[in-house]
Amino acid sequence: MKKKILILLLFALAIPGTNLRAQCIALGERAPEIKPTAWLGDKVPAEAPTTYVEFFSASNPAGIASLKHLQTLTSKFGTKLRVIVVSRDKEETLAPIVAPYLSPRFAVALDPQGRLFSAYGVSYIPFGVLLDARGRALWQGNTRQLTEEIIRNSR
Repeated sequence: MKKKILILLLFALAIPGTNLRAQCIALGERAPEIKPTAWLGDKVPAEAPTTYVEFFSASNPAGIASLKHLQTLTSKFGTKLRVIVVSRDKEETLAPIVAPYLSPRFAVALDPQGRLFSAYGVSYIPFGVLLDARGRALWQGNTRQLTEEIIRNSR
């Protein structure tokens, strides 16, 4: 039985047009602009020379754990770093989870249709992209691997 499932899965992956690309942001290149459907609580984040875009789902425990990590980083970098959490979740599901983390430099972009997820080619979470002031990708990967050193060395 397991062999049949594996064969069917491999066949499905081989079908042309199956979209299984990984995250597709090239470092050094301009990333897609963050234009959400709305901002959670109508709170647009303040400008900063470095932006971290976090792709998030309220149902993902690793993503929820990443919020605390990102809050710590924004505290350490002050006005030099802002975090934008992008989520497809409904506002009423998302708000209680992210509310403790919100600040002028930590905001949530609502993306119910997943347009930003698609534009960035996001296929797994937690995932994020560190951007410079011009919107160029400096680093990307699992949010839990983002360190102060990476942020300092990326500017």
